[in-house]
Amino acid sequence: MEPEILYGIGALLLLIALVWGVSRGRLKSRTAESISEESTREIYQEPERFDETRRDQLNRAAESAEASAEKREDTSGA
Repeated sequence: MEPEILYGIGALLLLIALVWGVSRGRLKSRTAESISEESTREIYQEPERFDETRRDQLNRAAESAEASAEKREDTSGA
């Protein structure tokens, strides 16, 4: 196999990874982002009080906000 082909394949894989990363960043709703920021702030400000149940609560809230944003996007695009 010639090296030029490998460079082309590598560039194509890099492009695919970049497109995937950018598209995943756009899927987050503002509500999900704010919930994520709140949990990060709580972890760093009061790590001893931020337990597993609180982390699970915030993760569920962020997932719920993301799902509702995707649902709204699907209904408005259809």
